[in-house]
Amino acid sequence: MAEVTVPESRGGRRRVTPLVATAALLTTVGWGLHHWWADLADREVTNLEFIVLAAFVSLVYTNLLPYLQRDARATPGRRRLMRRHERILTIVPAHNEDPAMFTAMLDSLLRQTVRPAVLHVVENGNPGYTPTLGSLVDAWVARHSPPFTVRYSFNPVGDKRLAQVVALRACPDATIHMTLDSDVELGDERVIESGVESFADRRVMSVCGLLLGVNQRRRILTRLIDLGFVGSFLNGRAAYSLVNSVSVNTGGLAFYRASVMNRYVDHYLGHRIFGRRMSYGDDAMWTRYALLEGRAVFQRSAWGYTLHPENWKHLVAQRTRWHRSWFWGNLWLIRNFSPRRVVWWLTLYQLTSFVWFTAAIPLVVVVAPLVTGQVAWLFIAWAALVSYLTSLPYLTVRRPDMRLREQVVNWSLAPLAAGLNMYIGWALRYAGMVTCLRTGWGTREHVEVGRPVAPAGELTS
Repeated sequence: MAEVTVPESRGGRRRVTPLVATAALLTTVGWGLHHWWADLADREVTNLEFIVLAAFVSLVYTNLLPYLQRDARATPGRRRLMRRHERILTIVPAHNEDPAMFTAMLDSLLRQTVRPAVLHVVENGNPGYTPTLGSLVDAWVARHSPPFTVRYSFNPVGDKRLAQVVALRACPDATIHMTLDSDVELGDERVIESGVESFADRRVMSVCGLLLGVNQRRRILTRLIDLGFVGSFLNGRAAYSLVNSVSVNTGGLAFYRASVMNRYVDHYLGHRIFGRRMSYGDDAMWTRYALLEGRAVFQRSAWGYTLHPENWKHLVAQRTRWHRSWFWGNLWLIRNFSPRRVVWWLTLYQLTSFVWFTAAIPLVVVVAPLVTGQVAWLFIAWAALVSYLTSLPYLTVRRPDMRLREQVVNWSLAPLAAGLNMYIGWALRYAGMVTCLRTGWGTREHVEVGRPVAPAGELTS
C-alpha cells in the first residue's frame, strides 16, 4: 500500500507500512490457526461457526489485502498526452460554508501541478436563504487571477444533484468531472494529477480519493471519527479497489469520465424511489453509473483534508443523511447489476452481514447477559482486538499535520472508535432506513464547523 506523499523530512516514516502490514498478517494468521486447531479441525463446522468463518474471511479481505493495493501510475508519455487532451471540470456544490475552509479549498486548487480547465461553484439555496459565496469567489478571482476559468452560479433550490448538473451542462466539452466539496482542501500539489492518472486505463470510469480530518485534534469525538473515517478508505474502498469495484465514492473528492455522467444525466435528475424523486445519494449514484460502464478504483495519493462534525447533533444528522441512500442504493445495485459482477456479491454480503449483525449483536451484548447473568467479556475482548487490527492502516498515512506518536495515540482509542462506529454505522442506519423517502437534500441550516486556525500542513506540536 502506497503512502501519502509528504515532505522528505518525514521520509523515516516509509518503514511504517511494512511493519504494520507484517503485524496485521501475523496476528490474523495466528488467530485463524488457533481457532482452526482448537475448535474446527477435528469436527464438522456448525451453522454458527460457518457464519463466524465467513466473517473471518471478510475480515481478512478488508484488513489484509488492502495492504497490497497500489495506486495507478501513468507513463511519462501518457501523462503528457493526458495533460494536453484532458479537460477537467471541477464541480463544487456549496451551502452555508465556513469562509476560511472555502477559501482554503480555492487556494489548494492554485497549487496543483495539473489544474482544472473550469472551476464551477454552485451555491445551493432554500426558502429564505441569502447567497454568501458569490462575493467570496469574485474577491478570490480578483486577488489571484487564476489560470483557469472560474464560474459561480446560485441554485435557489436545495438540490445537490441539480447543482452538479448546472455545472455539468455549462461545460459540455469537459472530459473529466471532478467532484469537490466546498469544505475539502486538497492535500498536496499532485492531487488532481494523481487522480487523473488512473484514467490512463481506458476501462477506469471513476476514481475515489482519500480524505483526512483537518480538525481531528479539536475533541475526543473528532479523533474517534477520524480513526473510523480514514479506515473506511484504507480498508473498505482499498479492498474493493483491488477488484475494480469501489461501490461508493466520497463526494468530497472523486473523478469521473464525463461520458458516464453525460450518458446518465437524465436518469440522475429524474431518479425516483417509490415515486419520489431523489435529490441526495449523489456520490453513490455517480459511482454506480461508472460501474455500469467499467471500473471504479481508489487512488490513495489523491488526498485532501475535510471537516469532521464536532458535536453529537451534527454527527447524527450527517450520518443519518448518508445512510438514507444505503438501503435503496444497494437494492438498486442488486437489481441493475449482474451476479457475474464482483460488486454484486460484495453488495449482497453487505446487506446480509447487516441483517446478521442486527440479530447477533443484541443477542450477545444484551440478551445473553440478562439470561445468564454473565457479561460477555470474551466477546468484548475479541471486539477490542479486532478494532485494533482493523485500525492499523491508520498508522501508514504519513500526515503532515500529525506526528507518528499522535497517530499511535489516536490508534490506541480504537475500541472506543469501534463502539462509536457501531452506533453511527449500524443503529443510525435504521434511522436512515426509516427516513429514506425524505427527498430533500437535508444539508446544514448554518455553518456548523470552522477550519482550525493553524494551516493543515503545519505541525502544531
